[in-house]
Amino acid sequence: MMKSLRIPTNEDERLEALRRSDLLNLPRDAIFDRISQLAARLLDMPIASVTLIDESKQWFKSAVGVDIEQVPRDASFCTHAIHADVDTVAHDTTQDARFATNPFVAGEPHVRFYAGAPLRSAEGYSLGTLCVLDTKPRHDFQDAELKTLHELADILSSWIKLRDSAGYLDASTGVFTRRRMIEQIARELKQADKQPSAAVRLVGIADVALPKQMHDLSQVMGHEQTEKFVIECIDRLSSAIGIEHDLYRIGLYRFGFFLSGSIGAGVQRKLNALVKKLHEPFDSGVGVLLAPSATLGVTAITARSSETAEEVLRQASVAADDAWGSSRYWAFYEPQSDALRARKLRLLTDLPDALAGSEQLYLVYQPKIDLATGACVGVEALLRWEHPTLGPVSPIELIDAAEKTALMRPLTNWVIDAALSQRIAWQEQGLTLQIAVNLSAYDLADDNIVNRVCQGLEKHGLPGESLELEFTESTLIRDLDAVIPKLEQLHAFGVSTAIDDFGTGYCNLSYLLKLNVSKIKIDRRFVQALEEHSRGKTLIRAIIRLAQDLDYRIVVEGVENESTVGQLIEWGCEQAQGYLFSKPLRADALSAWVAARGVAN
Repeated sequence: MMKSLRIPTNEDERLEALRRSDLLNLPRDAIFDRISQLAARLLDMPIASVTLIDESKQWFKSAVGVDIEQVPRDASFCTHAIHADVDTVAHDTTQDARFATNPFVAGEPHVRFYAGAPLRSAEGYSLGTLCVLDTKPRHDFQDAELKTLHELADILSSWIKLRDSAGYLDASTGVFTRRRMIEQIARELKQADKQPSAAVRLVGIADVALPKQMHDLSQVMGHEQTEKFVIECIDRLSSAIGIEHDLYRIGLYRFGFFLSGSIGAGVQRKLNALVKKLHEPFDSGVGVLLAPSATLGVTAITARSSETAEEVLRQASVAADDAWGSSRYWAFYEPQSDALRARKLRLLTDLPDALAGSEQLYLVYQPKIDLATGACVGVEALLRWEHPTLGPVSPIELIDAAEKTALMRPLTNWVIDAALSQRIAWQEQGLTLQIAVNLSAYDLADDNIVNRVCQGLEKHGLPGESLELEFTESTLIRDLDAVIPKLEQLHAFGVSTAIDDFGTGYCNLSYLLKLNVSKIKIDRRFVQALEEHSRGKTLIRAIIRLAQDLDYRIVVEGVENESTVGQLIEWGCEQAQGYLFSKPLRADALSAWVAARGVAN
């Protein structure tokens, strides 16, 4: 048996590279056989093989002249080539201390000559060898023959790297894939404890553009220019982080990278410089300057961390999302942002059960008062969620989470159905009230929204006049040309519509010339301004006069005192709602409130 060899210091990394390659599990491949046959023929050798070496064995992936599948690692000639990490030659194994005691020298197949060239992974690790052997000494095997063997091994190594990169390289950009970045983060985590305490390895995510921006660019300048834009951003990012560092494609316009440094001003300067580099305008080639609007998210790989590579990359992605959401150029990962996302995920996970009839969801109703008569002429239905473990969930929080998912549609359907069911219940009590329901941008963008509303009315046997739909300004003007036909169809069915929070979301009032809605609801902030100073009074009076001149009915929100009511009546305002009259009430409490006032519609 050969003398035991010292395990090289990079053995763990070498074995990990072998595992990632999956070559051990690969069936015998024709290229292995062809290279072995070519080596045997060109070098005039009776034996040639392609081998891979794991923790304990040498595996023969192809062989000419012998019929062997595996041998113990400590009996392997090729182990010496792997450990030395260079081309290895023994002209006469019986005279070579490395091989003289090998059982395959004295016994079958009586190997007297050996030459092996390492097969390398993309990272440069020796995975195995291409080797040739003879049953007689070969002192005539010189540098020219070794060069031929080395070149054949290089061809096979290139094939291994190409096969490996098929899952690691992004075809359209040539940068590494997310899978490759995950594996690199895993290696970084293993090395973290060995780094100086002052040093830190940062995982970064760069968003070079938002998908909508790239869609608009493609619509205006074509797909070819969009691809050029992305490639230019990649070149800039690569230049900024250093060409010795790899880039990884994480999403359509999202790329990953690594940075080294120490937490503090140094890293911040690097990030600022990186963003500045990315933001510089460049010529598109057609006479138009384009400027990327890139943002970055960063997290640190820390020593003795129990986090997985997937978790680290997710943290960097969370930071990148925070940067976009807060209009910052870059952001570090903050655990509190994660807590908010975890809560949002919990809400979205639990919402289907709430929609299924668990009585967690319910509506409250805030009265709308006719200022001339004091009668309650309608109510605004407001969604509430009493989560079994999280407690009351803000409607704003719920809608913000749901409208980014497919849950928004069933949630809106639930609200409309619950509101119309209550309308029927009140009607049976002799109380006839129009119910207003708020719709989101997601709802208004749905081409089927009119059918959904009409189906709800038909289900309950109610006329369109029973329902009012409220939309915010910003929701309406996102795609005004698409909204207008939907509003006209709703009006044709008798459903009235209202602009909610008027004056807070859009400054160009020209959209009012196009938009045909029933009412304008003046936001409570204007009412507060009315009570605080004379300019507020001037502003709200002007808004009311504008709405009247355009034949819109007016509802004022947030009314809290009698003096405001008097002023609104003087200016001709028709309806109001607010805590002066009532806070939002459950259905039974609303019925009792109307009865107690003695003034009903």
